[in-house]
Amino acid sequence: MANTLSAAKNARKADRRHEVRICVKSELKTLRKKALEAALAKKPENEVLELVKSACKKLDTAASNGYIHKKTASRKVGRLMIKARKLMSGELQVI
Repeated sequence: MANTLSAAKNARKADRRHEVRICVKSELKTLRKKALEAALAKKPENEVLELVKSACKKLDTAASNGYIHKKTASRKVGRLMIKARKLMSGELQVI
């Protein structure tokens, strides 16, 4: 328990920020999964690219807002692009 009013307020702020970070990270995972599922299902290329583009944009926004590290966002974008490209071309088969 906090000893001062300011420490109590900082604890409340930390709790709110934690909830927001959890929501943002969950949304990033969902967008990534939707893009990869669309690529796996052989949906039209423009639809897959639109989903990948929106996931990349969200990752970059999360990095610029400090929810994830910039290098983490860059790494996730690169891996998403590679995997989506391989799934669309048929190089990668998921069993």
